[in-house]
Amino acid sequence: MLSRWLTLTGYFGLMIGLFAWHLLINKTEAHLISIIILTQLGPLMFPLRGLLHGKTYTHAWSIYLAIFYFIIGIWYAGADETLMIGLYVTAFSLLFFVGTVLYTRLSARKQKEDAVDLEK
Repeated sequence: MLSRWLTLTGYFGLMIGLFAWHLLINKTEAHLISIIILTQLGPLMFPLRGLLHGKTYTHAWSIYLAIFYFIIGIWYAGADETLMIGLYVTAFSLLFFVGTVLYTRLSARKQKEDAVDLEK
């Protein structure tokens, strides 16, 4: 399913991009790194299992997580020195959002069709 691949691409793109930005590219100060990693990558850990197993419910509530990362991307894009990571996070959060919305809609439609088929 294309929607599932969009979701996973956006999800792992966010995870890898934020991790690389804070640990390799931007070199965040040592006393702040654990707090930043926990607050920015921590929320991405919650839906990992459900997304990998293709659970509709996890995709549905992950929509809100994608919106959170979209806001983070816009926030980063507001400053000249973090413009590139801001655009990166915004793009991958949009992929994540579109993928989760499409997957949820298509999966719900398929479940409805399966329920109708069982009634016949």
